[in-house]
Amino acid sequence: MIYLTKLILDPGHGGADSGAVNGSYKEKDFTLTISLKVRDYLQDHYEVTILMTRTTDKTVSLSERTNYANANNGDYFCSIHINSGGGSGWESYIYNGSVSNFTINAQKTIHSTVIEAIHSKYNVKDRGKKEANFHVLREADMPAILLENLFIDTSADLALLRSSTFTDDLAKSIAIGIAKALSLREKNHMVTLYRVIAGSFSYVTGAKSRQAFLEEKGIEAFIIRANVDGNTRYRVQAGAFSHRENAEARLAEVKAIGIDDAYILTD
Repeated sequence: MIYLTKLILDPGHGGADSGAVNGSYKEKDFTLTISLKVRDYLQDHYEVTILMTRTTDKTVSLSERTNYANANNGDYFCSIHINSGGGSGWESYIYNGSVSNFTINAQKTIHSTVIEAIHSKYNVKDRGKKEANFHVLREADMPAILLENLFIDTSADLALLRSSTFTDDLAKSIAIGIAKALSLREKNHMVTLYRVIAGSFSYVTGAKSRQAFLEEKGIEAFIIRANVDGNTRYRVQAGAFSHRENAEARLAEVKAIGIDDAYILTD
């Protein structure tokens, strides 16, 4: 059984606790939207187990959040919030007490990944990497980070938070930052293969003859049946490589024994 890293995502506030408010806009709604987008991006692209302290508009106390994370033996805790107080920009927090080097390095990775994505495109101010005695950072039994995603009471920031394009980009950058920090394995990572084809024949007898010749010369080969423009072809493959330079070296070896019709096929 392969163990998957367990990430706890914590959308701040919820239910009776609206968080910061600006007119009809509430922090609890933005945090849930962003968190769900982070979850979806990670689940679509990486091998990871994700648990959320809430997935709907419900009240969850601070102690319930960390108790849930601790009871489920989370590997990393990420709390999503929206700032207020008249400022502007994006900032991240870790606990201001004793923390592991992993916690410090994870903050650096996530912070730089997000800022790189949203500063140049949206001119979001980098408010820096910070430390604080927040409950969820202090009481989580695992490395933890809290992200303050812009200011709900600043018009320019609110306009961005209301934009689905921005929140898509923001959530993607948070997800990628987390993936980098936790060294998550990508899903369905397709590796380009460079196949050395030492001849293609209309009849299998020709392919078998070529295969035998290659093996006499010490080059392992096998026959692949392929459909090319509606016609059956018998290709003699003399190796498949993930690096093109290795395929080119084999191609040169094949041509050196007199097979001039050899070529590299990628897929």
